[in-house]
Amino acid sequence: MKITCLIDALSAGGAQRVITQLAGGLTQRGHNVTVATLNPSIPDFYETPPGVTRVRLPLAAGIQRWFDLRSQINRLSALREGVRRLEPDIIISFMDTTNILALAVCPHGHPPIIACERVNPRYNGIGPHWLLLRRLLYPRAAKVVMLTNDALQWARSLHPKWNVTAFPNPVIPPVFSRNAPRPDFMSGQRNLLALGRLTRQKGFDLLLRTFSGLKAGFPDWQLTILGEGPERTSLEAMILDLGLKNRVAMPGVTARPFDALKYADLFVMSSRYEGFPNALTEAMSCGVPAVSFDCPSGPSDIIRNGTDGLLVPAGDLNSLAAALSGLMSDEAGRKRMAEKATDVIERFGMKKYLDTWEGLINKAARG
Repeated sequence: MKITCLIDALSAGGAQRVITQLAGGLTQRGHNVTVATLNPSIPDFYETPPGVTRVRLPLAAGIQRWFDLRSQINRLSALREGVRRLEPDIIISFMDTTNILALAVCPHGHPPIIACERVNPRYNGIGPHWLLLRRLLYPRAAKVVMLTNDALQWARSLHPKWNVTAFPNPVIPPVFSRNAPRPDFMSGQRNLLALGRLTRQKGFDLLLRTFSGLKAGFPDWQLTILGEGPERTSLEAMILDLGLKNRVAMPGVTARPFDALKYADLFVMSSRYEGFPNALTEAMSCGVPAVSFDCPSGPSDIIRNGTDGLLVPAGDLNSLAAALSGLMSDEAGRKRMAEKATDVIERFGMKKYLDTWEGLINKAARG
């Protein structure tokens, strides 16, 4: 089948990584797959898998300038023409605003579109115009895909016209660089690692406050936050204010996160909300036990509390500090959880993921 996977850009991020994995997996199963992006100004962070066609469609940035009606019409016309030239049998669209644009330019369900939400829309604000358009256009989708049951129930309760389902992201075995040394930025004897975009959603401000209260009791532990984003300046200022300059590293984005996770003793997720957090499954696939806020949604679907990690009430800094302190001081407990953490590779395997996708694609094509 001829499939187009559509997303704004292949920048660093969980959704971008997953769409490349999906494209590669479907190609290996004999489908003709194209990965198409809307924003030509953003360079690719992820490589296109072998056999997958890579296309940049001519939709420029700035689509949110609602007052410029002529500009919007021109952009949508360019997108419609780009999709027409690809001649897909089906479109798999990732992320809310991209889904909306795809549904807008394919008004009659030809080709059918599977629209995938990548975070929990109950908590992820996209602005009133996009919210209205999502409500109006999502009923056109052949299927709307959520990541967790929590998001599925939200969609069904508020939007009964959406044809909605839910299933999680895949987890693949980690790939380490050969003979990769410990990264220079992980200089502590023990390393607590966090991973994600530097945005308010990820709650790194909450993590820094929590780690500040632990620093005196654990002088041999360093916190490393891998990622980049708009909150860098405020987080760096916070590190200085809390006296954490020599205890926290923020080296930016890495294309080889597994090489850092290989040397982590403990992983922490402080997000205010999630979809299905790839960073958490990546850490656990490397055998790193995790402590996470039980935020909506995702962590409770992944962590088996007390078996391969610990869940604490969302936003509760005292509980987060207690859980981190308990595991930071318990090497045997960390090792016991690490042995179970790698079960995520089997629990959320790629074969099951691709089987589910092929079932959706075949139904959408027939329907």
